[in-house]
Amino acid sequence: MLNGEESELTFQNLGSSKEINRTNPPDAFVVLYSVVDKASFLKAEAELTRLQDLELLRSRPAIVAANKIDLARSRTVSTQDGKCLACTFKGKFIEISVGINHNVDELLVGILTQIRLKAENYDDSGPQQQWYKSRGMVKASMKARQMFTWLFGKEDSKFKNCENLHIL
Repeated sequence: MLNGEESELTFQNLGSSKEINRTNPPDAFVVLYSVVDKASFLKAEAELTRLQDLELLRSRPAIVAANKIDLARSRTVSTQDGKCLACTFKGKFIEISVGINHNVDELLVGILTQIRLKAENYDDSGPQQQWYKSRGMVKASMKARQMFTWLFGKEDSKFKNCENLHIL
């Protein structure tokens, strides 16, 4: 139950080896990686690239979820890298820990909210904003923003917005 409206979420594990039904794709994509495993982060980036190449991210939300944040001492992927990845693909970002149930409810509410917002605001007649095919350029821009954040200590609004699962 969210905002007085009942919904049911069904999850499918669509690893990179599985084909996505293009005629009836999922309503949203949650790309999960472990903060203690750099290889899982690189796989998440590859999966987002695949989804973008299939042009599934224009009309459907993507949420990048960083798991195992309770293992801070073993962390190999920074929060900033996760935010940068999410922003590069115009997605949302959240850090969770399934082991201690941290932010799991927020993730579930965020998934449903993003599905509803995207459905309300997506116009099929044409792109409402520029969609960049050059991921390299977008990623470089995000890395530059990340550097300014580190240098000047003030977080860029794009990075803050990617963590807010209640807005597009």
